[in-house]
Amino acid sequence: MEIVASVKDLQNLLSEKRNSGEEIGFVPTMGALHEGHTSLIDTSVRERKTTVVSIFVNPLQFSAEEDLDDYPLSSEKDKEICANHKVDLLFCPTQKEIYPEGSPELEEIGEIGKILEGKSRPSHFQGVATVVARLFEIVGDAHVYFGEKDFQQVMVVNDLVKRRRFPVEIVACPTIRQIDGLALSSRNVYLTEDQRADAPVLYRALNMGAELIADGEKSSENLKKLISDIVRNESKGDLDYVDVVDSETFAPVNLLSDSGKKIRILIACKFGSARLIDNIGVVIP
Repeated sequence: MEIVASVKDLQNLLSEKRNSGEEIGFVPTMGALHEGHTSLIDTSVRERKTTVVSIFVNPLQFSAEEDLDDYPLSSEKDKEICANHKVDLLFCPTQKEIYPEGSPELEEIGEIGKILEGKSRPSHFQGVATVVARLFEIVGDAHVYFGEKDFQQVMVVNDLVKRRRFPVEIVACPTIRQIDGLALSSRNVYLTEDQRADAPVLYRALNMGAELIADGEKSSENLKKLISDIVRNESKGDLDYVDVVDSETFAPVNLLSDSGKKIRILIACKFGSARLIDNIGVVIP
């Protein structure tokens, strides 16, 4: 594995790879790598000749009251993980390399990025889109791997790719979970023992919602109420939202009556200082 810090060095190495006919797989991360990240890396290694992983903690996607200063950092461990999972190029740039002119103009986002997470965290998706656009400019033609746990983020990035015509293909990969259903997240380290015991209620409630749809429920309001009640009655979590959207357009879905339609049930909830999100895909019977 080769570790590079400069944009120029990375681009020179990628040019050599492409001149040899190699396809590039790219996994952008903020470090604190866990099995969710390594599942993306392993998929890229399996599907592409060259895999690039970036580690860059992007300050633009944290609001003033969020956890940038507390974000878990594990640089040496992350390097070891990447090497063990056969990453070819590890890109660890400085702020100056990513934003050479200082604070950049924030990337525009579509309506998809202004609801749910976008409403709860108003600056988040603009920060994500800004750094992702910069990374896509640096890396160039590639297959880029994202996890479906951050489903709205995947949709925002897909929209960005279409609007900016980046030469990348987004590959969405399944959410990786612990044995009790909790989706893996770098923020899980903030959970106390009691909060960690509560947190699997999110996936449990989502599955109960999926079962309700399978049993013929047609009202998304009834569905959201069931899921909300489960979280509130079975945990001390502070529920932010539950919503149902079209999996392809991210448009809100009010009636669950279109047989064969693919939908996503999304949830966000705070357990102490840890704000967790999750989702599940369902096909309306």
